[in-house]
Amino acid sequence: MNIQQRLERLAQRRTDPALFEAQAKSYENYRNLNAPEAVKYIIGSMQPIDARYTERTIEQGKRVRDQLEKRLASGVEYRFQGSVLNDTHIKQHSDIDLLVFVEKFTFVKKPLTPKNPYQGDSVQDLRDLRSETKAALESAFPAVTVDDSGSRSIEMSGGSLARNVDVVPAAWLDTMEYDQTEDEVYRGVKVFNKTNGTFAANYPFKNAAEIDEKDRRCGGGMRKATRFLKTLKADSDAEMPSSYDLASIAWNMPDESLSYGMPWDLKIFFGCRDFVRRLVEDTEFRGSLYVPDGSRKVFANGHTTVDQASALLADIEQLASQISHSVEAHITRELKPGTFEIYYPDINHPAISL
Repeated sequence: MNIQQRLERLAQRRTDPALFEAQAKSYENYRNLNAPEAVKYIIGSMQPIDARYTERTIEQGKRVRDQLEKRLASGVEYRFQGSVLNDTHIKQHSDIDLLVFVEKFTFVKKPLTPKNPYQGDSVQDLRDLRSETKAALESAFPAVTVDDSGSRSIEMSGGSLARNVDVVPAAWLDTMEYDQTEDEVYRGVKVFNKTNGTFAANYPFKNAAEIDEKDRRCGGGMRKATRFLKTLKADSDAEMPSSYDLASIAWNMPDESLSYGMPWDLKIFFGCRDFVRRLVEDTEFRGSLYVPDGSRKVFANGHTTVDQASALLADIEQLASQISHSVEAHITRELKPGTFEIYYPDINHPAISL
């Protein structure tokens, strides 16, 4: 895919054409940078989606939650999760996940033991919750497509909904940290799989808290790196790491590689290049990296592979090459062998290793 096609796809994901024109392109300023197209693509990919689109996505999730609260029996709790809540989404029309928790029972993680062991049938309870949730959604949103075919979620789309909403039946998973602090950050989630009647643990609130803390330390750079990596995945036909693992890769990057704001965002790009190079080349290093919630390694079996990381690196190197071919006229001085100071009027003087 050439750089012009990348820019067009980036714009299509990020903006609503009618609103974009109505606002005179005021919130997509990367397009007006006095810089090469590859630089515009990199800088644009790092920026957050306009708050109006994000707010609309959350509003649609709340609409679904409010209708379920009216229709389902008591004993159910609701939480949102996903990239929209983490502000790492890259599409104006991003989906949002609504977790629907049964309150009849709670799982506990060792070394905790149940204080009052549940005597009911947890699998049947979740099958009932899913069936009741589906019926409630169909009643509340008759024009919306309610797709119950997936193993883990009920997918809602179309009709009166301006965004897709995935409704996920689940149960709470209490950890030792939650038991000691009662801080929901440490509370896990057991997502129900209707196909085989099993539960899969994850820790979305711990993941979100870790991302938020890292991003605060880096002045917004960690989320910029995540959006950039996810944009590469969206514009590639190659098999790449999952969006979750791309965020994990950005989270594992050194703070000093991410602690840049405009007009220095381009340095984050080269920090990504150097880090992904090391992932591909250094077996011991990549094997040491964990996802933000600490539940598994990034390169665990069934997750990110070296081939996927290599595909990611190939795209990054392609962009770096396009930049290097365009910077000769902008070089102001060589700082050290192979590292140059370049000047783009809107980006100041980033030091670039070519």
